[in-house]
Amino acid sequence: MSISNLSNKSLKIGTIFTPIYWGKFFIKEFGIFEKWIRGATVFDPTMGTGNLLFALVEYGIEKGYSIEELPINRLFGVELNTEYYLEFMKVAKKKYSIIFPKNNFINDDIFLISDDLKFDIIISNPPWQNFADLPENYKKTAKKLFFEYDLIGNPQDLLLGGSRIDIAALVIKKTLEKNLKNNGEAFFFTPLSLLLNDGANKYFRTYKIHNTDYHINKIFDFNSLDIFNGVATRYGLIHVLRDQKQEFPIKYSQYVDNRWKNMFAQPIFSINDPLSISRKKTNALFDTKMIRIERYSQPRQGINTGGANDIFFFDSYLEVDNALCRVKNKKMEVILPKKYIFPLITSKNFKEENPIPQKWVLLLHDKNGKPLDKNILHDDPFLWEYLISNQDILKNRKGVLINTWIKKDKWWALLGVGEYNFFSHKIVWEAYGKNTFTPKIFSEAWQANQSLQAFIPTKSISESLDILTKLNNGNIQNYLMSLQMEGTMNWAQPGKIKKLLAYKRETLSLFPS
Repeated sequence: MSISNLSNKSLKIGTIFTPIYWGKFFIKEFGIFEKWIRGATVFDPTMGTGNLLFALVEYGIEKGYSIEELPINRLFGVELNTEYYLEFMKVAKKKYSIIFPKNNFINDDIFLISDDLKFDIIISNPPWQNFADLPENYKKTAKKLFFEYDLIGNPQDLLLGGSRIDIAALVIKKTLEKNLKNNGEAFFFTPLSLLLNDGANKYFRTYKIHNTDYHINKIFDFNSLDIFNGVATRYGLIHVLRDQKQEFPIKYSQYVDNRWKNMFAQPIFSINDPLSISRKKTNALFDTKMIRIERYSQPRQGINTGGANDIFFFDSYLEVDNALCRVKNKKMEVILPKKYIFPLITSKNFKEENPIPQKWVLLLHDKNGKPLDKNILHDDPFLWEYLISNQDILKNRKGVLINTWIKKDKWWALLGVGEYNFFSHKIVWEAYGKNTFTPKIFSEAWQANQSLQAFIPTKSISESLDILTKLNNGNIQNYLMSLQMEGTMNWAQPGKIKKLLAYKRETLSLFPS
């Protein structure tokens, strides 16, 4: 699979070739060969060197057909990269003695071919590449396409979390609407983040493109199978039916302990939520009761330095006098005012009954969460000298949000800071790379650490204890486990926990419209 700059047919972006064996796997599973023999046209819109099409040919040969007996004229494909396209033609002739009809295969971008080209069956391993990682000169065109195919809610999405939307989603939606015949079927190898992750991929899970419905009929989760050598992304195969409304649950097969295990997938709260995986057709999580909280207690991410941890995070703390302390990390040792230094939660603190600080953070924001004014900082010589010595690094931090503050000449600001950081209590849990949900109350000045942790701020210990008791309901852990994100950066981020909460003065509903 590959995609490239529209004006350059030599770039190789998102290139991962599908082993022929795995092409045969789904050809057999879904009877694709028999449909092809009976008259169906088969199309690969991002064919690379053609392994999926050759898998169909080899499957036929193994079934006893000769090349002459196979309906070669009903195979079609598109490939942008000229090197891959020519390699496909070379292998077809040399290995299989096939000379394809001239007009069946196109050396071009799938987004530029005629919408009049429509087929009965699509088989594809589209490129896997986040929008944020595309070449800059391709993004302008790609951005328009993401909007055209309803994959972006608003322009800010591509600047913020939406930049993680995968171009595989764009290829899938485009080809389903424009290149698949009415009531046709399609098969895509794809990152499972499109179905299992929160955030950027929610627009893929509308199961609709403009006025065209599509139905995901079955998902294969390859899990521990190493099909694409060295690819860390979690991936699978989806079977999609055009012009059918999505129904749940979706059949879900996961490779576990050297065999395929049949399960079911469905969203728990709203249709475009990540899919939850369960062994039973009716998911017990539907009975989960929402936890009622005040609006000010919505889940939050930890403090984010914008890539400047060495300036804001410290590994040791020693009081100098009533006003000053000496802090140190691997890069520096400095004297700073105590009132701006706060304990930073570490993984070890979750295991301690009475947490002892192991790390500290310099937090230059007022109680309302706003960055402190320059005149306040300038009045403290130790602090101002420290900031000035690091201002070049702080002013050169990257990112839309942090640059908003830098442009306002608040270049000492951090992200993820609001008045909630200064609430008297926080219910904090490890949100990154874990497989158990074990929230803990931290009181007074403790701060959560970037995406490693998330928290619910509260204004009283009684409020904290009440919410903590409800969070320890086993269904919360079960819900997180059903999302199949244990051990990843997506384990228990705020958005996932937020779905289990309702604000006290609003209507409670597990199925918001």
